[in-house]
Amino acid sequence: MDIHLRVTRVRSDQQYAKRRIPFVADSPLHFTMRELQRLFITPHFWAALAGTSVILGLVGPFGTYDGLHLPARLAYWAAMAAASYLAGFTAVTFLAAWFSPDGQGSTIAFALYGAIAGMPVGVIVWAINVSIYGFGNTIELLPLTLYCIAISAVVSPLVEVFSRRVAVAEQAAQDTPAPGTAETSKRPRILDRLPANLRGNLSHLSMQDHYVDIRTDRGGTLVLMRLADAIAETEGVEGLRIHRSHWVAKDAVKGTSRQDGRLFLEMKDGTLLPVSRSYADQVKAAGLT
Repeated sequence: MDIHLRVTRVRSDQQYAKRRIPFVADSPLHFTMRELQRLFITPHFWAALAGTSVILGLVGPFGTYDGLHLPARLAYWAAMAAASYLAGFTAVTFLAAWFSPDGQGSTIAFALYGAIAGMPVGVIVWAINVSIYGFGNTIELLPLTLYCIAISAVVSPLVEVFSRRVAVAEQAAQDTPAPGTAETSKRPRILDRLPANLRGNLSHLSMQDHYVDIRTDRGGTLVLMRLADAIAETEGVEGLRIHRSHWVAKDAVKGTSRQDGRLFLEMKDGTLLPVSRSYADQVKAAGLT
């Protein structure tokens, strides 16, 4: 009877974890949605979008200078820049997550992803032009789409190479202590298991079957290993185990909540992680409740 109750409790905990943790499976669709959410809260994205819209609106390329007044040009290029970039970003991100889940896709691969993304971008650009100029007064759909495919095939790998270099530079800056100061924390070895663009501040670890879901403030991925081995590689980050399947970094905890009588820790990325009774005292002692 006691064994049956223990098994039932373990299964219940696993069901709670799978029900409460968003994007644990990290499917291509979930990954893409999370990347879009991160893009929307990035100030640099909105600044670049606004700057591009203003420059194109003032210059008025492709006949828009003579065809539209300044307010209309600014609105036109703002809509064009936002719609085309988001469509291309979504398509490329999804394709990369599907065909290159390790984040190590080649330049040629991203050129192909960009070419495919150029198809919906072409349709969107054509639709915006038709809504403003009407049928017969804009470039036809097929040549416009081919044009967008060619541009996307060139731009996509360039953006990817630039993004990787920025990620590597940022990580190097994080790993280098400021001049004249002592290094107060050590970079956890667990980050070496992640692609360079995901090596941010460690958030939490979650066990999923035989894999550990390693999460940072830049995203995460599944790695085939034991949770105990993963926790051993977090040395340098102050954290604690809150459940047989979960470990959290203290700085990544946003707050707590109770649902169905259970205690959950809310992480800064919005993830809810259950606290089991056996670890409740440690969580309280750490000042997290």
